[in-house]
Amino acid sequence: MKSNISNLTDGKEFTPEKRDRVNRGFSKEYAVIDLLYGQSVVLLRVYWTGTTCHCIAWFYGKDSYGKGYGKATGGGYCKESTAIAYAIDDAGIELSERIDGRGASMVRQAAFSIGKKLTNKRKLILHVSHG
Repeated sequence: MKSNISNLTDGKEFTPEKRDRVNRGFSKEYAVIDLLYGQSVVLLRVYWTGTTCHCIAWFYGKDSYGKGYGKATGGGYCKESTAIAYAIDDAGIELSERIDGRGASMVRQAAFSIGKKLTNKRKLILHVSHG
């Protein structure tokens, strides 16, 4: 999977009100960590409020920064990967493959792809934490 970060932004949907509304219900965090500095370069935090899945995402590069927000409702598909896909898109990042509704393995691939593009490094760590 490849990623394009040339349009990385602070996100149209990301607002403090949305962040504060989902500060409870933490479920999972995907963190891509730069081994050299021990810092996260990609943070994807997943929250649940009822049956709605929210994702707040932060991206830290040497020369770029961005964040995004996404949510998924309804049923019959993987809401977590869909919310993450919307947050990545909201931050202005384009992926070569769709990840929405395709599960955690696609989320991992996307997180690594973005981390590699932000750092220009091949060796990164993915840490997944659960609430």
